[in-house]
Amino acid sequence: MSLNTFGAIVTFAIDLEGAMQRFYEEASAVGGDAAETFENYAKKSAKRRQRLIAVRQDNVTEMVLEPISGLNQIDYEPNAATPTDRASALAEAIRLEERAERFYTNAGPKLNVTEPRRAFQKLAQENTERLVELRDLAR
Repeated sequence: MSLNTFGAIVTFAIDLEGAMQRFYEEASAVGGDAAETFENYAKKSAKRRQRLIAVRQDNVTEMVLEPISGLNQIDYEPNAATPTDRASALAEAIRLEERAERFYTNAGPKLNVTEPRRAFQKLAQENTERLVELRDLAR
């Protein structure tokens, strides 16, 4: 999928949140003392996914069909490895959150509709907060 339209970007974001939800569900099984955090992130990713679906549905008639450039999908693909223990789960979670944060930060300003742009800014901020928490757990 090419990230060169509003629809492609929001669809990718929805898929990204689904992949993150699945990863966090798997990570909660091996996360040790981080299991509760992973379970919480899985639930939040499911809610974030639903929020993005609503953003797409609510703004599809408002979007301007102008091409978007400068986003390479390969830079943001989650490609999450299956966690095998607490350390690998935390390392992979940090990598995923960094990719998601970078995606939302880079894609948000390219969206030509205010509400989706704000939603992406909020999602990037949430990823930043998750990164802080995950890095603390990894110490």
